[in-house]
Amino acid sequence: MKGTLYLVLAGVILGTTAIWVKLVGSAVSPFMLTIFRVLIAAFLAFVLVFFMRNLKILWTERRYAVVLILSGFFGVTLGFGLFIAALQYVPVANVVLLIGISPVTTAFLAYFFLKENITKWEILGVVLVILGIASIYGPEINLQANMFGNILALLAGASYSVFVVSMRYFEQKKIPFSAVTFWPMLIGGLFMFLFLPFEPIAISFSGTIMFFVFVLAFSTFLGFTFFAEGLKTVRAHNAPIIILLTEPIVGILLAWLILGEVPPGYIYFGGSLIILANLLVEKEVRKKKLGKKPTTIYKKPQPLCEK
Repeated sequence: MKGTLYLVLAGVILGTTAIWVKLVGSAVSPFMLTIFRVLIAAFLAFVLVFFMRNLKILWTERRYAVVLILSGFFGVTLGFGLFIAALQYVPVANVVLLIGISPVTTAFLAYFFLKENITKWEILGVVLVILGIASIYGPEINLQANMFGNILALLAGASYSVFVVSMRYFEQKKIPFSAVTFWPMLIGGLFMFLFLPFEPIAISFSGTIMFFVFVLAFSTFLGFTFFAEGLKTVRAHNAPIIILLTEPIVGILLAWLILGEVPPGYIYFGGSLIILANLLVEKEVRKKKLGKKPTTIYKKPQPLCEK
């Protein structure tokens, strides 16, 4: 019960991130805002581990360096960066629901890199995601700005899948969760400096802007900290479902209460299809991790045994 509470809190806290981004607005450019977000979060994670007097858990073997770099670049630099960029163009509801593509794309990445079989329910999940995206995306197909924002949200969700797959990989290798989150955030934040020459640099220290920036970073740090605590007592394959059912709901509710964004009906319909698809995918992930026989439709080819 305690672990479930931590995961619910993680979903609630992470669900507020889109609101802080909207409140910052155009005062800070997207990738500059992401740099502040992830580097401050990484620093806070380091401070927490330091005061716990357990810095050795941040040390990982060199053979994992490539995976950490890929996780940082795709999962954090692109995933977090495009998430913030998407919020500059479309409402919160569009973004928090469209990034729901990540569990489905995660299933296919896991097929290629973790040798996890693809099941018929995961195929059905893909179909539902496509229908959900069509519902959200279709009515705005002629509005170029909204189209661009929706594409950014989809790319953010797909990029974030790399971070999730790396978490599964390190979970199999028994790597501490603190290291799995600290290093990708640090690496991803440093990678973002490469993108700064290609975007207009905007940063304002006036009013409450920097307060919102810090709260955004702190909510990222606190959300993943609660997520780590929840994983200590709740099975890893149940955690995504709890997050999935809290984060988008909180984001949409706060957008309505604070920003006055009222999503049209087709947003709810499309989002429901995406959430249903993710639940089906996570159902199959639980089967795999519990050792149950999944409803496999296509297996990863295995090499022939030598005679």
